[in-house]
Parts: sequence; C-alpha cells; structure tokens
Amino acid sequence: MDLHTAASQGSIVDIQSEIEKGTDVNARNQYDRTPLWLAVMNGHLDACTVLLAEGADAKEPEILEHAVHQGHAKIIELLWPHCEPKVHYRYLENAITSGSHDIADSLVKSGIFKDRYSQDTGIIDMLDKEGFSKRGNTAFQQWERFIFVRRSENIQLHPTLFNYALILAAKADRNSGMRLLNLLLGGDNPLADVNCRIKIHGEIETPLTCAAGQANLEILAILIQHPDIDLALCGKYGWPAFIHLLMTLDSKSSSKGWNMAHMLCKDGFPDSCLAASTETDWEIVYKNVIRHGEDDLVDEVINLVRGHFAETPIIPLLIRANQTYGVEWILSHDIACASEPSPDLWVVLCEFLQCNPASDALECFIRAAEIIIEKGIWDPMILVCLNLYNFSFVKQFFYPANKILPPDVTEETLKGLSMAMIDRSLIGDWADKGFAKTLLWSAIQSDVWKDEAFEIFLSSPYINPNEPFLRRKSSREERAHACSTERSEDLVISLDSSIPPRQHSDNNQFSFKSLKEQVRRAELSALKQKQKRCPLAWAVGERNLQLVDVLLRSSGVDVNFRDKEKKTPLIHAINANDQQIVERLLRVPSIDLNIPDFIGRTAVFHAAVVGNLHIIQMLIETRKVDLSTRDYNGNSALELAKRIGKQDTTAALTT
Repeated sequence: MDLHTAASQGSIVDIQSEIEKGTDVNARNQYDRTPLWLAVMNGHLDACTVLLAEGADAKEPEILEHAVHQGHAKIIELLWPHCEPKVHYRYLENAITSGSHDIADSLVKSGIFKDRYSQDTGIIDMLDKEGFSKRGNTAFQQWERFIFVRRSENIQLHPTLFNYALILAAKADRNSGMRLLNLLLGGDNPLADVNCRIKIHGEIETPLTCAAGQANLEILAILIQHPDIDLALCGKYGWPAFIHLLMTLDSKSSSKGWNMAHMLCKDGFPDSCLAASTETDWEIVYKNVIRHGEDDLVDEVINLVRGHFAETPIIPLLIRANQTYGVEWILSHDIACASEPSPDLWVVLCEFLQCNPASDALECFIRAAEIIIEKGIWDPMILVCLNLYNFSFVKQFFYPANKILPPDVTEETLKGLSMAMIDRSLIGDWADKGFAKTLLWSAIQSDVWKDEAFEIFLSSPYINPNEPFLRRKSSREERAHACSTERSEDLVISLDSSIPPRQHSDNNQFSFKSLKEQVRRAELSALKQKQKRCPLAWAVGERNLQLVDVLLRSSGVDVNFRDKEKKTPLIHAINANDQQIVERLLRVPSIDLNIPDFIGRTAVFHAAVVGNLHIIQMLIETRKVDLSTRDYNGNSALELAKRIGKQDTTAALTT
C-alpha cells in the first residue's frame, strides 16, 4: 500500500512502513494532494498526528480550510499551531460562514484574534492583499446567527471581520440582512464601521455601494441616515453608490428608489473615483437616467463621467439635459466619428421625447442630428422623422440597415409606419435602402408579427414579402443543435448517397469524430440555406403554423416562391414532416405541386423520401400531382421510393 492510500484509509502501520522506506512525507499524488491532505479529508486524527510528527507540511491553506468545512474539530486543534499565522482569519471566516460555529468558538477562544491581531497589522496587510472569497447572498445568515446568539458576550473578533459581516448584510437579497445590519451598527459602540472598505474577490466593496447594487432600499435608508456615512465613498468598479443604484433601478422601481438616488448624489465625488471603470459599464446607467432620471441626476452623471471616457457616448445625456454647447463642442471634434453612442441610447432618448413632448431637448436633438448627418454618420431620414415628430419610426434608423432590430424597436416602427406614409419620398428611400426588408424580418423573428399592424405592413406596396432571409448574426443562429448518434448516422447517409444504408457502423475507416464533424458542417450548411429562404419558407421551417397563416392572408405572398435551391415552401413543409402546414398550403388555390427543385424533384419526390403516407395521400388527392415527372437522374417518384426500399411508400404511389 503506497503512502497516499495509507493516509486516505488512516492506516498507521502502513504510513510508518512507507516513511521508513524513505517515501517523502510531502509527496503529491496525480491529483496534486499530499498524504496529510488526504488524512484530513477523511477525518483520520491519528494519521494526521503521525504525519505531522514525521514532518508533514500543514501550512497549505486548503488543508485547514477543508478540516473546517468537514467539521473536524480535533484535527483543527491539532493543525492550528502549524498553520501560517497571517491566514488565520480565513479559517475563522470559513467556520462561521459554513455554520461550524462550535469550531469558530474554539478558534475565537484561542485568543489569537484578540491578543495578536488587536495590536498587529498582520491581518490588515493580508486582507489588503488577498481579501475575502466571494460568497452567496445567503452567507449573511450564518454570521447573523453567530453574532446574535453571542450578542450579550464580548465577542473577541478583529473589527475587519465585523466589517466583512456588515458587507454581507448589505448585499443580502431583498433587505433580508436588516437584523444583522442593526446588530453591527447599533449602540454607542458599534461593532462595524459604516464606511468600511473590504476587498472581496479582488474588488473593493463598501456597505453603501453593496446595498445600492442590490437595490436594498430599506438598508440604504438606514445607511444614508447614519451620522458618520460618507456618501461619496466608492466601491466596486470605482463607482459611488448612486451609480450602483442607477444600474438597478428601472421603470418598475418605486419613487422611493429614485428619491434615494437623489439623496446619494447630493455630495460631490472625487475626480479619481472612476479611474477603474470602463466606458462599456455605463450603458445601463445612461439608459436609466435618460429614461427616468430628473435633471439633477442627469447633470450629476454627465459631470461625473466627463473627462474620464470618450465624450461621444454621453451625447444623448447632453441632449436630454439640453446642453447645446456641449453637444456642438463634442461634434466639432474627430471623436464624434471615432466612437458612436449605442443605438439603444438614441432609442431611449426618443422614448423620453415621446413621453415629454414639451421638452426643450428636441431642438437640441435636431441640431445634433444635422451635424451628425453632415459628417456622414447618420442617414438623413433621421432628421426627416424628427421634424415630423415621428419618434416611433425614427428608432430603426439608428441601427444598420442589415441588423435585426430589438423587438421593442420593431413594434414601435410598425406603429409609426402609418404616419411616415404621408411622406412618400421618406417611405421610398426607406424601402430602397433596405430598412423595410429589415423591419419585415425583425417582425417575423421577434413575434411582432402577431400585432395587427404587421398585416397592414404586409399589404404595403413598398415591401416585398417574398424577399429572402436577411442573414442573422446572433450566436443562437450560429450554433448548431446537437444530434443523437442515430440521427447523425441517418444525416450522414443522406449527405453521401454513395454509402449504402447501415454500412457506416461497420466501416473501420469511419470514425465517430468524423461523423460529428460531418454533422456539424451539415447543420451549419442547413442554417445558411435556411437564411436564404423567403419569409413563408422560413415560417414553414420553424413549423410555425400561425405565422404561415398570417403570411398566406397577404395577397403579396407567393406560395410558389423558390429559394436558391429552387425549393418551394411546400417542399420545405414536406421535408419538415409537418402535416398541418402541408394541409394549409394545399388549400391555397394557386399552389403548384409540380415545381422542380435544383435536381428536378417535385413535392411528391420529397414526400416519397420522407415516407409520410398521410402527406403522400394529401398530395395525390389534390389531383394536381404529375407522377410521370422524372428528376435530373431520370428517376420518377415511384422509382425513387423503390430504390430507397420503402415498400409502404411504393404501394401508396402505385395505387
């Protein structure tokens, strides 16, 4: 038995035997574990005693941490004198957080946290360097229990540990850390510092910024009213508390939340507070403050970020605040071309103007649009819409013409379409530049097609409801779905008709890895082909009967439209094996069942390959199917069915 196995099993005889043979007592196994770690993990006190006596190294932090988590009190007592002094706080924190409060009591009673750290800066230096680990939002519960039970005693803990508990209370979900907060800050001699700064998972955090980041308004109210509170104190990301709160507030937030934001921004902030922030962190803050903030909040955010990041992204805020000179100054410099604000920020600004039609910001917005259009950054249609006060229709133009729009923007654009129709030149340019096509696909892909305005849009003479799919760039479209092994085999067989059915598994040269690669390529190829379909064929491929029905109610939709593979929506429905959609398509009087695809196969050929007898029967009962048609290989549908070996399909076609 080797030393690691002996330590795991707690075999003293075998441990001593291996050591006598000269085995290194600190040797690591293939999992990078020492014999002492394995003995601790399995709770073998005697084995730990022998290993320590033989020179085992107990200073590795994980060893004692594991003993704490497992609740091995005797082993902890044995290891304690051998541990690195500067990380003692970590073991106590683990003991309290994991609920091993008896172990925590024994560690506190050792006196080390009172006598040593009360006069030594060792723990402070260590915490400044490493800090605490990230904990879940329920970790405060164990600290609350530990402190509450011992509240009548003089708990000998270093203040830093009480401060850490205060951070946990402030971060607790839905103000649930209120009792712990009151325990730590109550009385004439509070246990914790309301302005403490604790490093957690590499980030500096404070009680105020943590409560703001969780939108814990009750806790925030207590902290704000504390006589010693510093409202300008910055925490995570170098943000002050009011920025953290603006990140969490939205349209559903109560007026109390926005009042808190006003209270938090009443003090000035140091110029260096945003040094660690990045420009991309701020989009949510910008959106919220543009949409819902009062003027003083908007001004405070502008003043805070100005000079720290590129100026261009704050243009929507400057317009919202009607700071005309600031806007013109920024747009007169080259940075206006180097860094455009997010389209979403312009959309939010339009929402603000819709809700505040009397705002002076519109005039500033129009002036800014004129300058941006002069620089060739924006389409002139934006200015036309602004002058028409059509804030719904203008939103689409902030995005590229080939980009799928967010659902809310798509819905708003459809609402503003009827008003935009008044200006024929606007609508003509809109369609010519591809925005109409984008709107069509955005509506289809975001379920906005369920809106009544969509059917009105389909009837518009300015759109072509048969235009092929606009290539989508989202990661969801790029990812191929996983296939089972059986489906993979069938798919690969269909890709290479030269390989006879059921011979792949016996082919020694055919590896599962190559199978998966072929499947992946086939699925990506299928996605690309799907992206070239017309709206009706796309809806068929999605098996969306309701959307198919909506599209077919439009006189402009061509039920016989062929994609780049010359396949019709009916062929796609058959390949999808969707009987309901096939039945719906067959009810269209103008449908042509004999249109061949790129290899000369009509709908009945594809039905023969799929082998769905009900679909074959529906096709034949229309009396519109030409069974004499042959594909480019000279085969009829019946001959193809015989070749595949589907006897029931052959019988159906023969009948």
